[in-house]
Amino acid sequence: MTPMNRPVFILSLALSLSSYAFQACSQKANTTKTKETATPATDKTIPYQLDKGQPTELPDELQEISGITFLPDNKEWIYAIQDEKGLLYSYNLINKQLSSVPFEKDGDYEDLAVSKSHFIILKSNGTLYTFPISEKNNIQQVKTFKDILPKGEYEGLATDTVRQLVFALCKSCSADKKKAQTSGYIFKINETGDLEANGGFTLNINQLKQFDSSFSKTFKPSALTKRVSTNEWYILSSVDKALVITDDKWNIKSVFLLSRKQHTQPEGIAFDTDDNLYISNEAGNKDKAILYKFKLFK
Repeated sequence: MTPMNRPVFILSLALSLSSYAFQACSQKANTTKTKETATPATDKTIPYQLDKGQPTELPDELQEISGITFLPDNKEWIYAIQDEKGLLYSYNLINKQLSSVPFEKDGDYEDLAVSKSHFIILKSNGTLYTFPISEKNNIQQVKTFKDILPKGEYEGLATDTVRQLVFALCKSCSADKKKAQTSGYIFKINETGDLEANGGFTLNINQLKQFDSSFSKTFKPSALTKRVSTNEWYILSSVDKALVITDDKWNIKSVFLLSRKQHTQPEGIAFDTDDNLYISNEAGNKDKAILYKFKLFK
């Protein structure tokens, strides 16, 4: 190389290196941008494979199963209610034994939960019923709480057994009209099954939209339960075919859309003592109601 050509070569080499560095940085920036703009529902994970539930066909008596729960000391028995029947059902997951006991006349019952000492049952019009767990095979002492909730349609009920609180969640309430929210109400339950108003909470629909733009101005929950091990709320919507997870302050952490083929009408949700997740589906247009078990994996 002649001395005259050396500066030209050096300049050409410098330009080539600069171009390479710019392309590398651009690729890195594009990768970073892709990660940042990915939908949160895809990025968030939970320790359950929602596409791999273990199905159990439920007896014909539970075709319209609308709520499920477990007692804290027994994972073999699941307790349930169904639309139109004032019965508490007990179903053994091992031997498939089913029994029922009346607690009230027939009506539109939507969900149930347990405190340390009582069952609580929610009627769609907001009426609540409590009776002792000790009477689960022969219910006698039922307490009825009419007009304890604002007028509306309700389907979701859950408890926080540590704080002895009961949570009722609107499906359609006048308080939420023209507002991007879903309202909920809190009650304190004592050892005799009495309920006392203890405030309320809301789910922010705009937060839901950040996870999935398909949500409109409404969110219609069909059930909820608390995952005690993580202090999170798992909220189910049959209408939206979605599972929403929030923190203890009702801030939305993740949203998962459920398979419409598997979950034709998901109406009940609960955890057993091993932290396995259960979702129940009404029969709908199928022959049988289905209970899905999602094993906890680590």
